[in-house]
Amino acid sequence: MRKASAGMTMQRDLANQSATHSSLPGRSHTRGKSTEGEPGAIPWKKFSQRISYSSCNEDSRSELKALHLGAGKRVFCITAGGGRVLNLLHDRPQEVVAVDVNPTQNYLLELKIAAMRALSYEPYLRFLGVRPARDRLKVYQGLRPDLSKAAGAFFDARPQIVRRGALFQGSLERFLVHVARVSHIVRPIWINRLFKFDDITKQRHFLDGWNTRAWRFVGETLCRRSFLEMFSRDPGFWRFVPPEVPLHRRIFDLMHRYLCNHLARDSHLLQLVFFARYIYEPAMPIYLLPGSFERIREALKTTRITIVTAPAAAALADIADGTFDGYSIADVSSYLSESDFGTLMDEIMRTARAEARLCSRGIFVHRPLHPEHVRQVRRDHNLERRLAFDDLAMVHEFLVGTLQTESR
Repeated sequence: MRKASAGMTMQRDLANQSATHSSLPGRSHTRGKSTEGEPGAIPWKKFSQRISYSSCNEDSRSELKALHLGAGKRVFCITAGGGRVLNLLHDRPQEVVAVDVNPTQNYLLELKIAAMRALSYEPYLRFLGVRPARDRLKVYQGLRPDLSKAAGAFFDARPQIVRRGALFQGSLERFLVHVARVSHIVRPIWINRLFKFDDITKQRHFLDGWNTRAWRFVGETLCRRSFLEMFSRDPGFWRFVPPEVPLHRRIFDLMHRYLCNHLARDSHLLQLVFFARYIYEPAMPIYLLPGSFERIREALKTTRITIVTAPAAAALADIADGTFDGYSIADVSSYLSESDFGTLMDEIMRTARAEARLCSRGIFVHRPLHPEHVRQVRRDHNLERRLAFDDLAMVHEFLVGTLQTESR
């Protein structure tokens, strides 16, 4: 890495005495002003004292298929709820640099790592909230010494997050509690039956009763921009979705397409949407599955984890040229202005090793690469289409490819 910036603070190891936790000042690193008429930048500081996402609402199998990780690989990853970071450990890379502009998302990752290192499988599920427990605060006290000072202070001041099960205490997850309640008021028997199918042909036939006028009205109302902006407390994924895209109809239609081709119970996201919890454990996120849990727990002994609090481009600006083999940047592009997205891609190209892989998500549509980046990404369009069709998050368009770095 380059020399640390003045605002960087280092904490002790989170994984086998080999992880670091850094905080970088939120420098803009932009090329210039945003495109005229484009929405202003999201005021991230406004959300810095809350956990926005606590579960894993994306399908990390897509990232694992796209990135080709393994021994000796170094990957740059967005933290979010922490599940993506842990899921990537399944393929045992040499190092993961986990970055989030919101420090609380990184605190949650610390908590999940500390718990995974200290607890066996079933106690881990109980502590996070997958299964009932009454002793979470007592367990937390045992984990407390393994957290950074900032993370410990955050959870000390908010014991309810731990007591209720941290996995479901993000703003999005608490919003989905209300979505689930409304859905069960409208069609409780239908929803319960939907999640019992183990045959896609039978489920597809059952869906003939899905598209009623009343159900579509409720579904589209819950997905309208105005409703999401008022109640979801999301920083604003819809800001840069083209205004001509009917958000409410697109969400409803993509969910219908997904359910015509995939079992409802196999989606941990749909479990959250309709039940606000996991009701079918074999379909939980990778790191919460029994076999994967042990594999990832072992990887924590050898994989170096660096946790950085900063905007993604600012974090990369402190990294040396030719560092990473993979980039898992989630749907960050959907939250960035055009100029900020260009700056991020500049930093990705600079810090990429030869033949590095990129996996980026866009909500509904992925914004186009800038002309100077088009020739630098050898895109895998077939894989992009397959991931968009199968990914259980349902709403993402993918940009996946190999980075063609210029000789240095």
